[in-house]
Amino acid sequence: MLSGGEIRAAFTGLALLLRFDAHFVNWFDRSAAGARRSFRLMLPLLPITLVRIFMWYDADPSTSAFEVGISIATFYVLSRISFPLLLIVIGRALEREGQAIAALSSYNWFGFSLSVLGFVVGLFGLFGPLAGPADIAITVIIIVSLVYEAFLLNTALGIGYFGAGLLAVVDYIIGQSLFIALLIYPAIIVPQAI
Repeated sequence: MLSGGEIRAAFTGLALLLRFDAHFVNWFDRSAAGARRSFRLMLPLLPITLVRIFMWYDADPSTSAFEVGISIATFYVLSRISFPLLLIVIGRALEREGQAIAALSSYNWFGFSLSVLGFVVGLFGLFGPLAGPADIAITVIIIVSLVYEAFLLNTALGIGYFGAGLLAVVDYIIGQSLFIALLIYPAIIVPQAI
């Protein structure tokens, strides 16, 4: 698992990222081993992701529990590894593969913190009067997260804000596309009746 020192360093790095301080990268393990270890954050995020999905969606009654489980597991794994793999491929094409790998630890920690924040805001959305403000807050979080992700990618890869912003948008589109293609379109899950 991740060490206490690594967790404290990551939170320090995230705090610096929130201030748009480019030194945030120094607080993350930028080695290939550190990048691999940061994928361990997928484990504590799994239950949060499951609860988030079932806050707003139900399993289609005509779908077996096995199908639901396999579809959600496939979505979860692909949504966590697709963009990092794309980032490595792009890094290789730009002759910045080392920088792309070095960016993965901070990227995964940033994604972890966003998932936790989205979960907490989503919980507020379950309470009738707070549903509207929670929806607005989620939209603001998405927009702000794209700005922070662009800063993170520009700092880590040195590709300029336009390229980094484009990558951040591509990351968002990949996640939403996987959700639609693997869970919504085949009717594995359906929106809850209000």
